[in-house]
Amino acid sequence: MDIITPQRLYHGTTDNLVSLFQDKLLVSKYWRPGRDFGEGFYTTISAAQARIWARKAAARSLLGNEHPCVLEIELLTIPNQMEPLIFLSDSLAWAEFVMSHRRVMIKGEADPCHKHPEIIIGPMADGDTGRIIEEAVQLKLDVHWFYDQILRTTRGRKLDALRLGNQVVFSSEKWETSLRLVGYNIFMGGRWIYHENTSSAESV
Repeated sequence: MDIITPQRLYHGTTDNLVSLFQDKLLVSKYWRPGRDFGEGFYTTISAAQARIWARKAAARSLLGNEHPCVLEIELLTIPNQMEPLIFLSDSLAWAEFVMSHRRVMIKGEADPCHKHPEIIIGPMADGDTGRIIEEAVQLKLDVHWFYDQILRTTRGRKLDALRLGNQVVFSSEKWETSLRLVGYNIFMGGRWIYHENTSSAESV
């Protein structure tokens, strides 16, 4: 399958980590387990979605003085013999993939996949997936129950597929040479300020 390049992607983080990303975007030792598609570098095609991720990252920060930051990244090329895993929409197979990877909570534990895909594209699970996973494990509930629950809001309303959000996850450092940090947006003083990946900056 061909993926047309270049493509623009976004990653939500905090401003104190910009210098690390300027050195290298893909550093697997920092990737957290227990996420929708397993350990990896999570991006999205939506700048608005990345801003939500950035605000959540800043809210979780230990120091409390980090600012939300959105990296703008360009996908330049596709590595040879790349085999993507693509979920066009939510499905039982997608829910099973999410459920199996969300249950891996310790870094370095055996991956549920025989061979984990190097890039995964698909919908995001609902933001309360952690609680849903805990309930599924405690009550020994199956993937059908999990699938139904992650498509609902906290009030029980079922979400349309387009409202779930999109994520593009790089699961191998092999992709480093295919990516370029174009710039980054930092939220300060009530607005997002764009910085090119140089010393210059401008407001947007």
